[in-house]
Amino acid sequence: MQKEIRRIKQPGPINPIRIASFEGQTEVMEINLEVGVSLLDAIAGPLTEAKVSGAGIQFKNLQLWPMNYVMPTFSKSSEHVAYYSDTYSATEEIEIAYANATFGIKNGHPFMHCHALWEEGDRICGGHILPSDSIVSKPAKAIVYGTTTITMESLFDPETNFTLFNPIQNKEVKSLESDRKCVVATIRPNEDLLEAIETICKDHQISHAEIRSGVGSVVGARFEDGRCVNDIPTELLVLEGRVFTECQGNCRANVEVALIDAHGVVYKGKLARGLNPVLICFELVLTTL
Repeated sequence: MQKEIRRIKQPGPINPIRIASFEGQTEVMEINLEVGVSLLDAIAGPLTEAKVSGAGIQFKNLQLWPMNYVMPTFSKSSEHVAYYSDTYSATEEIEIAYANATFGIKNGHPFMHCHALWEEGDRICGGHILPSDSIVSKPAKAIVYGTTTITMESLFDPETNFTLFNPIQNKEVKSLESDRKCVVATIRPNEDLLEAIETICKDHQISHAEIRSGVGSVVGARFEDGRCVNDIPTELLVLEGRVFTECQGNCRANVEVALIDAHGVVYKGKLARGLNPVLICFELVLTTL
């Protein structure tokens, strides 16, 4: 596949730090989600009690009703390179097929960024779930991979004109020595997604890792099998991702994603290396194997 230059000029000044990542000791939790409360509250209570302030989350048997969400769309102004659609409300109880979420704080309160897949009728749908406005309707579980030593804090980003998660090292909390590293990271616009993940692993001296949660967007998409998504606005979530070290010593990321385009079409597949620059931001939580 021929190398393409697909870069998007953002509205604000370029942040010199293109990849931000910190490591801590892995905390793994399985949470029984409370029924009848918002998805955010169901997650925030147990994680706040456990002092986990930066985490990636996967869900099992999650059903929501009501469920509200948005999808990626084209920006109507020069203030953003892409934007969110109007809010959609599901017409019936929704069973989530797969979801990734990043947990942290915003304005001092728990906050979560969640992308998901589900079915409505015979159609596969996807989008950005609004966790404060979506209610857990049946018993479900959340698998949390996080740490107490890193906070994902949502802050205004002048480069993109969005409020985005940023990892921050908690200076008052000491990380215990452990072989089970948890890395919490964000990747900024125009950095190739797979190459950035590989850089993160090299920086933290990780030879083998599993991506526990990946939430963000890329500039259209290029898949390993040659499929292309040309429209700029997307949202994606990682379905499966591993990083390994080849016998020659090269670090390689192998990532399968679900991607939603501006028309609501869902694509699944492995991303091509070197051809998928981040659009707005990508949030990553990975752990060593």
